[in-house]
Amino acid sequence: MMSEKPELQGNECMCVDIPKALYTRVEAYCKNNEIPIAEFIFDALSEKLMSVHKEKRKKPRL
Repeated sequence: MMSEKPELQGNECMCVDIPKALYTRVEAYCKNNEIPIAEFIFDALSEKLMSVHKEKRKKPRL
């Protein structure tokens, strides 16, 4: 039950150092699946933030 993707409203730049091996894997995956790297990263960050939010909600409150 995933919510709809948020709309992109302008571009922001996030400079992040990632290991070359990881970037190479992402680049190959995106090339094979014909998706832009920026879209892959956007989706991955969105999914991670949703999962973190869900985990926080499971923890009992004091």
